[in-house]
Amino acid sequence: MACFVAMRSGYPRKHLGAVFEELLVAMMIRVSDDLGALPRTASDISKYLGLPRSNVRRCLDALISEGVVRKVDDHGYAGELDWLASRIDANYFLKIRDAIVTAADELKRLDPPADGLDARSAVG
Repeated sequence: MACFVAMRSGYPRKHLGAVFEELLVAMMIRVSDDLGALPRTASDISKYLGLPRSNVRRCLDALISEGVVRKVDDHGYAGELDWLASRIDANYFLKIRDAIVTAADELKRLDPPADGLDARSAVG
């Protein structure tokens, strides 16, 4: 949840409930892009997600203004790769990476040695 809030930094609505529909719309567009699908229309998104088209259009407007998605041709929408690339080096990703490394190190300490002996029985 903290990652989501960090991603939305500078955005006036800070909790997930306030931007949940935008998150769904952005995720659908990203998945479509990843699958190589044609740019999605507001109607496609509305039908697939079961959201009113007016809500989808509001979400798309907000996502475009933030640079998350871009309009393609007259009716399609695709993800904005520059926005995504800028997030990869963002400060909160460094914090996430550090947390993952710390957790991995702690998990390694819990694993028994490869020879099947644990540290207590090997010392004696």
